[in-house]
Amino acid sequence: MNQSLNFKDEHRLIEQVPYGFLIMNHIGEILDVNKFACEVLGYERSELIKQGGKKLFDTLQKYKFNDLVHRTLNLNEKLSFDDVLENCHSTKIPIEMTAGKFKIIDTELILIMFQDIINRVQVEKIVSQRQREIEEINKSLEERIKIEIKKNMEKDQLLIQQSKMAAMGDMMGNIAHQWRQPLNTLSLAVQDVEDAFLSGELDEKYMKYFIDLSMENIRFMSKTIDDFRNFFKPSKTKESFKLREAVEDILKIVTAQLKNHKISISIEGEDYDVIGYPNEFKQVILNLTNNAKDAILEKNIEKGEINIYINNYSIDLKEIVVQDNGGGIPDKLMNKIFEPYFTTKDGNKGTGIGLYMSKTIIEENMGGSLFVENKHNGARFTIRIPCACNRDQK
Repeated sequence: MNQSLNFKDEHRLIEQVPYGFLIMNHIGEILDVNKFACEVLGYERSELIKQGGKKLFDTLQKYKFNDLVHRTLNLNEKLSFDDVLENCHSTKIPIEMTAGKFKIIDTELILIMFQDIINRVQVEKIVSQRQREIEEINKSLEERIKIEIKKNMEKDQLLIQQSKMAAMGDMMGNIAHQWRQPLNTLSLAVQDVEDAFLSGELDEKYMKYFIDLSMENIRFMSKTIDDFRNFFKPSKTKESFKLREAVEDILKIVTAQLKNHKISISIEGEDYDVIGYPNEFKQVILNLTNNAKDAILEKNIEKGEINIYINNYSIDLKEIVVQDNGGGIPDKLMNKIFEPYFTTKDGNKGTGIGLYMSKTIIEENMGGSLFVENKHNGARFTIRIPCACNRDQK
C-alpha cells in the first residue's frame, strides 16, 4: 500500500542536505522524498510520490528499474553512477546517483540519493572541447615544428653549400699552387725534348725517362683534381673514417699555397676511427686552416706556423687541435666568432659563415664540440668528436 512514512524530526535533517533523497520499496512505490529532489525534478512532493519509481527511473541508461531493484535488494550492492532523469517538463537532467538497501522496522527499502551535475557536465564539455582544441593546436604545432625543422635543415644544407662555394676561391688558388710545380716540370721536359732531338740524344732511354717523368706529374695533377672533386661531394650518412687520414687529405690541398706564403703546417698524433660525415669534417679543417692562414697574413707574421695535434681525449671522444701563431682573437670578439655572417676580415674578404658552419657541422650534425681560446700568441681551435666505438651515435 502506497503511504508516506512518518519520520521523526531528526530524520528531516535530509531536508537540509543539497542532495535529492528518495525512499522506494521493491515494487517501485515512492514512500518519501526530500525537498531538494522535488526542486531538481520540478515536482511537488505529492506529485513525485504519485509518479512512482518505475516510471521515474525508466529514463536511466545504465540500469533498468528491475535491475536496480535486484542489485540493491537481492545482491546487497551499493550502486554509484552518472546518468539522466527526466523532470516534470520531460527535460533530461544529468545526475550523479547512489542507490543502496536499508531497513526500517524489518522492511527492506531502497534509498536513492542523487545530485544535479549539469554544471559539472557543462564544465566537462568545456574541458573536453578545450582538450580537443589543445590537441588540434598541438597537432598543428607539431606540423609547424616539422616544417620549421625541415626548413632549418634545408637552411643548414644551403649554408654548408654557401660555405663551400665561399671557399672555392681559396680552393682554386690551392689548385694553382698544386699544379704550378708539375706544370713547370712538364714545360721544362717538353723544351728538353727539342734540345735532345737537335743534339741527337733522343734515344729509347731518353724517351722512357721523358714518359715516366711526364706520367708521374700528370698522375699527381689528376690526383689533385680527384681530391678537390671528392671534397665538394657531400656525405649522405654518418660513417666511420680515419681522423688523421682525413686531416692529411686537406693538408695535401693547402700545403702548397701555405708554403708559397711561407707558412709551415704540421700534424702530430695517432690515427683514430671516428664517426661522422668525413667530407663535411674535411671542410671544417679547411675552414680552420684558412682562418689561421688569413690571421697570419693580416698580422704580417714573418714565420707563420699552423700546428695540428690529434689527441686521445677520452674513451668516447677524440680531439683535434688547430693552433696558429697569428696573434689570437680580440677578447671582445671571442663570443661572436661563431655567429653567422660575423667576420673580422676587412671589406668583402670574408663571408662570416665558415666558422658558423664549422660549429654546426661538428656539434649539431656530428654530436661533438668545437670551441676556441687564445694560447701561445695565437688562436687554438679544439674539436672533439665521437669515436667509432659509439656506433649508436646518430
